[in-house]
Amino acid sequence: MQTVKQKKYPAIFYVIALAIPALFFIIFEAALRFYDYDPVPPLFIPIEQGGYLTPNPEVALRYFDKSDEPPAPRDDLFLEHKPDDTLRIFLLGGSTAVGWPYAENMMPSRLLSRKLNQTFPEHDFEVVNIAFSAINTYSLLDFVDEVLAQSPDMVLIYSGHNEFYGAWGVGSTKSIAHYPWLVRSYLVLQHSKAFRLLSNTINALSSDHDRTVAGGSSVTLMQRMVDNADIPYGGEVYQAGLTQYESNLRRLIDRFQSAEVEVVISELVSNLRDQAPFVSNPSSGEDSAAEVYASAQQLEQQGRYAEARDQYRRAKDLDGLRFRAPQQFNALIQQVAAEYQVPVVPMQDYFEQASPNGIVGSNLMLEHLHPNVEGYFLFSEAFYDTLQQHSLLLGEWPAPVMDHQAFREVWPVTEYDRVMANLRIEYLKDHWPFQSWEQSGNSIVNYEPESDLAELAIQVVSGMIYPLDARLVLAEDYESQGDINNALTELQALLEMYPHNIDIYRQVAWLALKHEHLLIAQAILLRSLKIEEVAGAHKWLGQIYLRQAAYVEAISHFEQALALDLIDDPQLISLLSQAYVRAGQPDKAQAVYEMLPKESQVPAGAAD
Repeated sequence: MQTVKQKKYPAIFYVIALAIPALFFIIFEAALRFYDYDPVPPLFIPIEQGGYLTPNPEVALRYFDKSDEPPAPRDDLFLEHKPDDTLRIFLLGGSTAVGWPYAENMMPSRLLSRKLNQTFPEHDFEVVNIAFSAINTYSLLDFVDEVLAQSPDMVLIYSGHNEFYGAWGVGSTKSIAHYPWLVRSYLVLQHSKAFRLLSNTINALSSDHDRTVAGGSSVTLMQRMVDNADIPYGGEVYQAGLTQYESNLRRLIDRFQSAEVEVVISELVSNLRDQAPFVSNPSSGEDSAAEVYASAQQLEQQGRYAEARDQYRRAKDLDGLRFRAPQQFNALIQQVAAEYQVPVVPMQDYFEQASPNGIVGSNLMLEHLHPNVEGYFLFSEAFYDTLQQHSLLLGEWPAPVMDHQAFREVWPVTEYDRVMANLRIEYLKDHWPFQSWEQSGNSIVNYEPESDLAELAIQVVSGMIYPLDARLVLAEDYESQGDINNALTELQALLEMYPHNIDIYRQVAWLALKHEHLLIAQAILLRSLKIEEVAGAHKWLGQIYLRQAAYVEAISHFEQALALDLIDDPQLISLLSQAYVRAGQPDKAQAVYEMLPKESQVPAGAAD
């Protein structure tokens, strides 16, 4: 039988056959890039007035559709070009790291920044917060190159509670695989225009945009992120979550250390006593989470606190709905940090030592894992103490200007902050998993505010009034009632929310000056000069120092005001002349005095 001889093609044929689709893809990708199809939102964007960058409010569109009502980082400005004397720190994590449900004045990064700047006044610290809700270590890895491009000196990491249900987590509606290498590859491919076009097409054909539950109430982000609502302890998905967390944690630390950036990672903490398990189906060979939780309560009542704490932790770990990181995550943090010689913030110890019987509950937590005001102070203090104990950033640390308790007492957090946070928590807890799906969202519809502060908070949450305007209204109300201390505190809180807004500095300083709070005005004005050199600030400071008989300082600020743009201000010229007289420099006083118009001249020193 005659066999058919198979035709052989030259090697170049196979090369061309493979090159054609590759060439087509390259041309297609180039065309999409030329037309800038669906650009990947950058992590940082410049602000309008120039000179500063801020986290991009749309960066979450890397992981969420617009129909998801994606979360966003806070505005947190930092200099586009880092000065030589500035130390730059980035805080990475989820909703706890960003200070939710409080406003920017309670962001732990703001608290830490102020404490560091007080401790080292000769340096400037930028503690930039790039945390936001519903992300986990996959997103943190996705941010690494852009963070490194901003020349950080240190990164702080508080991440782990979102590992199962955050974007791309193993139990999330956004999950695509249980294999970390595959998810990381997907995140890299997202930067390809052709891949994004394909992904967008698939999403448009398959996405479900229903965002309501029974009764027409909107669904919270917490609800939308859950795909697998019962992940048994020790099961396959649970183990995949552990693998995901450890693998990503190692890569995060390795990437930053390779770039010679210091890394500090924190333990995770959550509400043990006052948050019963959400899902309590017994795992193989285990008691149910509810049974263990009940046992913990009995042990605590019997005064067996250490055993009770262990059982509370076990009940949390057995909870099938994994919104609270299991204790094994803290063990992984300690293990990986030891291998890489990375300092660990002992957050769990801090919270337990500050809790009755050493068991964390509603004394420091608002619900399952977000701290209250006292908890966020403690959170920032744990980071500060860890940096100090390890002599990080600048070597040997001096004694702090004020201890933690004194800092808490002067920090501008108000009753309005607590009311606003409680309203957000009430909304969250009116939905699943705190309520059944059937009852989810029903109570908040009929919510009646119990105070004027609550009514104001509702207007802010509903978008009827801007947060900045709400504070201004409160400050005006307090001032009209003669309550100057509360008026100042509201404005100072506003200043901590928007620390680069020079107009707010002016408003706070003017209120303080009007009511003879000279030291407060002085501190605010000196801070403002680090943001922008304003002639008016120098003039006010000169007047304060003149009243304090600090004539050298008064002259310095008056001269700087004059040099900026107040050359035609007769009052400033007169004040500078008086300062020279009182400083014993009559010749300079006379020279300045002669700058005044004839009709404005009075004997130097005649006015105070």
